[in-house]
Formats: sequence, C-alpha cells, structure tokens
Amino acid sequence: MKVVVCTKQTPSTTADLTVRPDGSVSWDDPGGKPNVVNPWDEYSIEEGIRLKENHGASDVIAITMGGDESQEALKTALAMGCTEAILLSDAAFAGADTLGTAKVLAAAINKVGDVQIAIFGKSAIDGDTGQTAVQTARKLGWTPLTFVSAITAVGGGQITVERLLDDGKETVTAPLPVVISTVKEINEPRYPSFMGIRKASRATIPVWGAGDLGVSGVGSKVNWSKVYALPPREGSVEIIDGDSVQEKAAKLVAKLFEEKVI
Repeated sequence: MKVVVCTKQTPSTTADLTVRPDGSVSWDDPGGKPNVVNPWDEYSIEEGIRLKENHGASDVIAITMGGDESQEALKTALAMGCTEAILLSDAAFAGADTLGTAKVLAAAINKVGDVQIAIFGKSAIDGDTGQTAVQTARKLGWTPLTFVSAITAVGGGQITVERLLDDGKETVTAPLPVVISTVKEINEPRYPSFMGIRKASRATIPVWGAGDLGVSGVGSKVNWSKVYALPPREGSVEIIDGDSVQEKAAKLVAKLFEEKVI
C-alpha cells in the first residue's frame, strides 16, 4: 500500500508581506523570512509516516506543485521520514486555482500507481479555501474523508477514521482508496532528525511536468498578484430626540414599524 502526502510551500506566518500602492503584493520579498511547509501539512506528513510505521504502508511519497523553490518543502518531508518526494512543476501549471491544482495532483497520484490513501492538511494558510482535497478526491473518483482527527484502523480494503465535527466526533468506515484531510488534533508532528536532514539534503527530487502527467493545462486559474480593498460601507445615522426614555422608545418603535422592520 502506497500513501501520498500532498503538501505545499507557503509564506512563513511571520513573513512581512506588504501591499504596494498599485494593489500588488510583495510575494518575492517576505521580509527576509523563508517560505516553509504549510503548517497544516506538518500534521498530514506526520500521519503519512505513521501509516508506514503502524499500518504497513510500503511507501510514503510527498508531492507538491510549484517552482524549483518548492523542493525545500519536499526535503523537509523527506527529513521527517517520507520515503520519496516528487515535484510537479511546469509553466502550464502557473496560476492554477484549487480545481486546476486538484487536476494536476490527481494525475500525479494516478501516475504513482497503487496509491490507497492520499493525505492533505486541512487547508493552506495562503489561500485557506480547504477545497483542494475534496476536489482531488472528485477527480480521482475516491471517497473524501475530511476533518480527520484519528485513523483508527486500516485493513481488509477499508479504513476507519474519526472526524472532528462542530458538535463532537464521528466514526466513519470507508472502502479504500480514499482522500483524507487532517486537523491538528490528529497527532504531534515530529522534528526532522539530523540524519534525516543530511539524507534529504543529498536527495535528487524528480520533476514531473505536464507532458509526464498527460495533462495539457490546468484550466481555470486565479491571479493572486493584486488585492483590492473592499468598497466603503454606506449608511446614515439618525438621532432620536425626546424628553424621556419612554418618548424616545416610542419614536423608535414607530420608525421600526414604518420601515417594516417589526
């Protein structure tokens, strides 16, 4: 059984990003703070490694989509204990939105072959949509299991997990293969070992492009290069006068009736 961990490199939570007067964002100048593994993905990487340690997964393969600089996120995953890493990089992937990203990730998972579990973090801290995992499941035709706080059993062609909901926990059993998105309650991510860091630093990470995956493009794209302020809110204020609180209240009630609020 192979496990794929889909991760992303994001700006550090301490990065000093600024918005220029023209609305563009200084993504290339994060105030001297290097990009990092998306913090939510640290839990999914850890859980992928635990599937190998505790549930007999043969390989744990970290995959990310991005430029050459995204290899650093993959090396972190290797240093933590993932067995392989693959970078998905191509000019055709630039600007992909969550659906375009899901299309590429699904193609990569199919190319890896024999994958039974694909794991994502809850969301990425830059976009924070939380949609990619479910959209990837849809592209693969697999069952999505979201907000997973524990994997309790894997075997016999099925998996049992606990999902953390607003009003409690839900235990779900589903046939493999599945796509899982995790929450931070699932584990405590390990620190990369010294030997793991040395091994990861020497690793050669294969790069798969659009031709390798058999995709011609990502389809819909999004432009994050500019942000725009919300339009100013419009409204008016009317002060209700009166000689007493009772008189003011009566006038207020009358106006509320007049405006059909009550």
